[in-house]
Amino acid sequence: MVPMHTTDFAANPDRWLHLRLVIGIGITQIIGFGTIFYAFGSVVPSLSEDLGITPGTAFAAFSLALLTGALAAPTAGHWVDHFGARRVMAAGSVLAALSLTALSQAQGLVTLGLALIALEVTATLVLYDAAFAALAQGLGPARARRAITHMTLLGGFASTLFWPLTQGILVWADWRTAYLVFAALNLFICLPLHLTLTRAPDPVPVNGAAPPPPPQFAPLPADQQGRAMIWVALAFSVAGLVFSALSASWVTTLTAFGLPAAAAVTAGTLMGPAQVGVRVMDMVFGLRLHPLTTTMISTLLLVLALAVLWLTGPTLAGAMVFAVLFGLAQGLTSIVRGTVPLVLFGPVGFAARLGKLAAVRMVMAAIAPFGIALLIDTWSASAALLAMLCLAVLGALALKMIPR
Repeated sequence: MVPMHTTDFAANPDRWLHLRLVIGIGITQIIGFGTIFYAFGSVVPSLSEDLGITPGTAFAAFSLALLTGALAAPTAGHWVDHFGARRVMAAGSVLAALSLTALSQAQGLVTLGLALIALEVTATLVLYDAAFAALAQGLGPARARRAITHMTLLGGFASTLFWPLTQGILVWADWRTAYLVFAALNLFICLPLHLTLTRAPDPVPVNGAAPPPPPQFAPLPADQQGRAMIWVALAFSVAGLVFSALSASWVTTLTAFGLPAAAAVTAGTLMGPAQVGVRVMDMVFGLRLHPLTTTMISTLLLVLALAVLWLTGPTLAGAMVFAVLFGLAQGLTSIVRGTVPLVLFGPVGFAARLGKLAAVRMVMAAIAPFGIALLIDTWSASAALLAMLCLAVLGALALKMIPR
């Protein structure tokens, strides 16, 4: 007897394609984020000691590389639209492997910086924005929203897997070996998966075939898209600044606010489960909502999180509530980055729009850790949190200006 689930997939090739793309791209996102972003913080102590530089200098080189990657994002998006996600992401896997190999051979600050710049430019070819476009190209716009939600749920496990993996490699080898292992993962796992990506069939029905399903929400009229793009960019960049500032300096900010370091770490452990939990909830209940509604929920959760921390002061209970609300907001943000532009503007030029939005968001995210540290040093942690709260409110107001 043929198993029931096998029969279901055979009878519904769209379902099988959805599952194959979500799992395949999800695996590449786990490896991509793990090797390109999350591993660096773990190797910095041994890397900086080996190269004779301070950890602060190593992080400065990483920030410069992030800014360079932000400038490359619009070009990467244009390439994905023009050449297709399959070619661009496959080439990106090869370049990621080469960049990680070069990073493993760095001998000083200059070679470290050049390798990091190459790696972060390559990141624009293989990470979330390219992956969102790959799902839209492979499944069509009507089915892509659900796939994006499912894929980001998988991608959220990158830090969970790669922080302990990196530490494990450092126990029996060194940081150079770790990056050689990461290069191999991109070349021998991500590259084959990217080569399996496909484009959706021609949307024009042929030989009596059923037309593809219409989008759940109609795109904006062309005369409203320019104004909407500005407000979307503002809302996304403001949220990205706040998330980046607090994620990168979580312990530093909370301890400056008066919370003991151990309590700050304890509260921070609640963020990951909150992110995964809210993505599961969105997958089950949120697909009927307009993505702008989901974005507003995320932004209001961020406003509430900052308000709770600012009003409750340096208490563990307040920090724990803040961490849960912050994690819920951040978990939704990674989803709406792909769904809002797709629903508002449609699939034509989708990757190019994602690239433009990513450029603005990444520039803001790169300067955010320095900005919040400057506010804390110049005024106080309370003033820095109030500034973040005001920015989050500004993001909510920008969302209200986007037409439906």
